[in-house]
Amino acid sequence: MFRVSTSKIACNKSRLLNKPTALLKRAYHDDGVYGYRVAKEYKLPDYTAEELANRMKYGSLLRMVQAYRAHGHEGANLDPLNIMKREKVLALKPERYGLGQEQNEMYNLAGILHVKDSHNNNEVEADFKTILDHLQAVYCGKIAYEFMHLPSASERRWWYRAVESWDKPQLTTEQKKRIHEILSKSEVFDQFLGKKFPNIKRYGLEGAESMMVAMDRIFDLSAHQGIQDIIIGMPHRGRLNLLCDLLQYPYYALFHKMNGRSELPQDVFGSGDVISHLVNNPDVIYGDKQVHVSLLANPSHLEAVNPVAMGKARAKQADLLASLTSDTSCNLGDRVMCVQIHGDAAFSGQGIVMESLGLSNLPHYSLGGSIHIVVNNQLGYTTPAQNARSSAYCSDIGKMINVPVVHVNGDFPEDVARALDLVFEYRNKFRKDIILDLMCYRRWGHNELDEPAFTQPMMYSNIRHRTSVPKLYERKLVEEETFESEQEAEQVREGQLRQLEQGFKDAEAYPQHDPANVLGRFHLDGNWKEMRHVRAASETETAPDTGYDLDLLTDIGRLSVTPPADIKVHPRLQKYHIDQRLKKLSQGHGLDWSTAEALAFGSLLKEGYDVRISGQDVGRGTFSQRHAMLVCQQSERVTVPLNQIHPHHFLEVANSPLSEFAVLGFEYGMSIESPHRLVLWEAQFGDFFNGAQITIDTFLSSGEEKWLRQSGLVMLLPHGQDGAGPEHSSSRIERFLQVRKKKKKLCCKN
Repeated sequence: MFRVSTSKIACNKSRLLNKPTALLKRAYHDDGVYGYRVAKEYKLPDYTAEELANRMKYGSLLRMVQAYRAHGHEGANLDPLNIMKREKVLALKPERYGLGQEQNEMYNLAGILHVKDSHNNNEVEADFKTILDHLQAVYCGKIAYEFMHLPSASERRWWYRAVESWDKPQLTTEQKKRIHEILSKSEVFDQFLGKKFPNIKRYGLEGAESMMVAMDRIFDLSAHQGIQDIIIGMPHRGRLNLLCDLLQYPYYALFHKMNGRSELPQDVFGSGDVISHLVNNPDVIYGDKQVHVSLLANPSHLEAVNPVAMGKARAKQADLLASLTSDTSCNLGDRVMCVQIHGDAAFSGQGIVMESLGLSNLPHYSLGGSIHIVVNNQLGYTTPAQNARSSAYCSDIGKMINVPVVHVNGDFPEDVARALDLVFEYRNKFRKDIILDLMCYRRWGHNELDEPAFTQPMMYSNIRHRTSVPKLYERKLVEEETFESEQEAEQVREGQLRQLEQGFKDAEAYPQHDPANVLGRFHLDGNWKEMRHVRAASETETAPDTGYDLDLLTDIGRLSVTPPADIKVHPRLQKYHIDQRLKKLSQGHGLDWSTAEALAFGSLLKEGYDVRISGQDVGRGTFSQRHAMLVCQQSERVTVPLNQIHPHHFLEVANSPLSEFAVLGFEYGMSIESPHRLVLWEAQFGDFFNGAQITIDTFLSSGEEKWLRQSGLVMLLPHGQDGAGPEHSSSRIERFLQVRKKKKKLCCKN
């Protein structure tokens, strides 16, 4: 039981309010340059003096509550197969805190347990049994949380209030029926494909259908909360379900592809790709709202698409924020969101995950928070969890950047929807990454043609006797009379089957008959509409006019080394960089590479293009040659002189972390958004590109041929022959010659 009390707690306010001095933080010294963006900060008020006094009075209860917050997930019911080894969690035993002997003893919950939606819990009391039952329900149920590792006290307090309230909103009848519809359509879809195409690997979602509930909820919430664009990077598992059932890819186009035909327009070059790499980018409508969703093409290399999705989302945000210069209410992450879907084994096993997470909160790479959904099959191909990672959870990698984790049992779709609501709200409040660990299973092997019982006989004996998630949920809704009869629920399945059968027939008339205009939206659309597709070498422009007015070039060159008057430049830079550049510009000859580069960047800015150069130490340049940014020797304030050229178009100088794979992928994602931004990635030394070889092989050198996706990315690979050793003396140019077709040209400069 609990009751409201009007009693106040006496406390020594002067002692409690004597707060420690805040820790000093060194600000980024480039926080005034173009492209430096950090997400808005959301803070909750600290505990009041009365709450602090109450925490001291009921210290034993506070320690038990904190134990549930930290360790409740260890006792939660998360595994639908019940194969996870769960031991008794000693930290959750009340007797360890001297509690439980008096079940009816009343406790003031102020500052201890946040059971009211308001920030004032000072008047709430409850007996011990009520408190214990509530903690068990909140922290050891079908949803579990890991947030106590967060360094921000404000974020932790938000989680307390978000999950500990007595009263939680219940799903409406319409929402329950929507969940049932999503689940049932996914199951019918997988069964239909299994029947019509029994010899094709489709990587279905059976066992993890609740992923569709989570994605549907993301789209719905985003549409109603002002998000305009969602960028999705995901692997093969469940891709066709999402593509067709939520992202409007026509069944006839899918079946056309599954019948062995190409997904590409007939009059273009291109090899196409496998069905588990197909894409679509529709406007999805929820009520009177809509959101544009872009599912990116992905290679077979797991997780390689993550930084690409991040880069594309960042590019959309950059364009949007540039167009809203007068709208100060638009912040990073307000209108564009990145969603990354992962497999459990890949999330903990692939190094690109760590590299990409490392970009999340950096000012020139941040997106205002990504939502990560781990479709946790508890199995990687044939490798069980105990051989796949050294951590308890596959999501533990996220703790390297203090990401909160919400675990949920995928057999309970309503809990998945509730968990996603919390995930979405956290991301929107704090503009940081968050992980939803969807605990589920894989009904078949790694693909439908595989036999998983070779290596997991007991697991698959369990799975093959299980009722499916959609059927379990349908049974629940019938029993609670959300559906009046089983026949009403069955109508959803029958309707889906009719659509699939019609799509199967329509595939014969495709692409001549294409009512959804799939192919018309496929190639050179959106920002790329003004580009034309070259079908023959005779159409190419062999000698384009790249000249520029000499006086304008001279002005650009001068501006490139003219900092504001209050910037004190290092004396050596003044003598050997600035003065030498000005001298050679006046002479009209003897320009070095970095001067020519500055002239190229500046002329593009003047013509209305944006430029972004990214990589390790690109502001100065590895060889101290570029100095596109100048640092004041007195204040460490940074300036980019070329950004004096145009009032609306800028050079973004993004000094990157020590990563090649993720950063090059990020820049590729930036480049595919629009041809109006020159995106460059520079390796610290040219040979370091091989740390990003997967991106080069699977996106840069083959993306246009596989997916007709254009990219104007430029890679700069500086190197010399100055005794730096075998690695730094070559950028392995032969590898780039090898990946190009003979009829294409490659321009190389030493």
